[in-house]
Amino acid sequence: MNDRKRSGMLWMGIAVWLLLSFGLAGAERQPDVVVFTREACNDCRHMDEVLDGLLEIYPELYVIHIVDTEPGAADLMWTLSTEYGIFPSKYPVIFVGDLAIAGVGREKEIQLRNAVRLCVFEQCESPMSRIGRDPLPITTIGIMLVFILTAAVLLF
Repeated sequence: MNDRKRSGMLWMGIAVWLLLSFGLAGAERQPDVVVFTREACNDCRHMDEVLDGLLEIYPELYVIHIVDTEPGAADLMWTLSTEYGIFPSKYPVIFVGDLAIAGVGREKEIQLRNAVRLCVFEQCESPMSRIGRDPLPITTIGIMLVFILTAAVLLF
């Protein structure tokens, strides 16, 4: 192999590595807990207090709150509800690990605490992974493919 091809292959390898590392670094971290709430919802505030207490104990926990008036919130909640096999009849609606909780109550607080502990210690999947959201953006994959094909054509 001549020096020009070897140099081109080296630069192509470096470029692919950079694209992959930027694509993976730019991938959004998936939440451990997804909470759907309503404004002026007392039950939602109560469960938020429970979650705040859990966040003090487990600061690595990633929780997102989605208010029902946000664009796409209802579609996302119903999609997750379908995946979890529940009918969300009350707010808040909380998804964590393999558990979905709708409403409030002592039993639901205990379920939430146990599910969070399980996720922290056993690394459960994000609720968002159930709906097939890919952490690597499609544009990054497209850019990588175009770059690789271009480099291959130029080198060979």
